[in-house]
Amino acid sequence: MLRRIWVWVLLGAAAVLVLVGGGMLLFAPASFGWTAYAPLSDESFSFTGMYPLTTDRAVGAGLAIVGLLLLVGVLGWVFGRRSALRDQIEMTD
Repeated sequence: MLRRIWVWVLLGAAAVLVLVGGGMLLFAPASFGWTAYAPLSDESFSFTGMYPLTTDRAVGAGLAIVGLLLLVGVLGWVFGRRSALRDQIEMTD
């Protein structure tokens, strides 16, 4: 029974990590933006130093990835255990 509780806790934690990370990734404010309309000038515009991946977005992506890895790991463990138990029952019959 305790094992089932841990599985649900880990699945819930994974879902929370994915949701929080996805929210941080999608809703983090962008720190770049420009308007460059100068059709008659001879100047060129360079975008050096522009990094659209801010710290908030990187943390959000990291949390989402960790949550997905945790989710896949727990589900793989649950399904692997379930098939091992089924094989064990078939061997005793």
